[in-house]
Amino acid sequence: MTVADLAHNGRFAVLAIDHRDSLRVVLAPHDPDSVTSDAIVDLKRDLVAGLANQATGVMLEPEYSIPQLLDGTLPPGVGFTAALEAQGYMADPEAAPVALLDGWSVQAAADCGAAAAKLLVLYRPDRPHAAAQEQAAAEILAECRRVGIPLLVEPLFYALDDPSTRPQIVLDTVDRFAPMGFDVLKLPFPVDADHDPDQPRWAAACSEISARCNMPWTLLSGGGTFESYRSQLEVAMASGCSGFTVGRALWGEAALAPPGDRPAVIDDLIAPRLAALRDMVA
Repeated sequence: MTVADLAHNGRFAVLAIDHRDSLRVVLAPHDPDSVTSDAIVDLKRDLVAGLANQATGVMLEPEYSIPQLLDGTLPPGVGFTAALEAQGYMADPEAAPVALLDGWSVQAAADCGAAAAKLLVLYRPDRPHAAAQEQAAAEILAECRRVGIPLLVEPLFYALDDPSTRPQIVLDTVDRFAPMGFDVLKLPFPVDADHDPDQPRWAAACSEISARCNMPWTLLSGGGTFESYRSQLEVAMASGCSGFTVGRALWGEAALAPPGDRPAVIDDLIAPRLAALRDMVA
């Protein structure tokens, strides 16, 4: 297996639907526990059925989409990543190093046919907890190498109160993770676009990422608007980025639509958005 199974001509156009607990909060912010597992599976099924044929890959997870969507819902020829990390990491990012989901393993990810494994690592290079996260990520990478499956890693900052520090935090993170030899880095936009609209500074920061990476990097979307993400991706692609891994910024409206209306929202709003992003990375 290689990460080429998630790309086309070296460009990534990946639909990210590997959300779990965070998706419950999106769907029912006042009562996340009221969201049933069936409702999450149904949402992911609708998203994959309506969008995956435009993607080069899909990010899945072993609770609500593996194996549920491997029944023919995921189109042939569209590779998928399998998320590895346990849930609960957002409650206290420094409580413990990143760990695998109970009952799940790198070998299981490979056995299910994933083109790559994916690991989210909540990370601040300026905090003491950074060393433990780096060590845990390195150990999981070593297991991926032993099993023979590529690893896409997502080192994601948290508790960043001063937007002006974001570029340095992201670049310092790249400096720590790129030499470790992951196959792909999935990164946030290095500038807080809401606080700094200067696109030349955006481009300079993205070019710095590309200069420091010896592997492909893709742009994650976070919870911002689609319009903002599209602007960020345009700058990132012109500055050496290898594509996108887009989640709620793309399909958030479909998630919040009544289930009966969801296919129409996907067809009329979300699919054209994905086509526009795909054109940007062609």
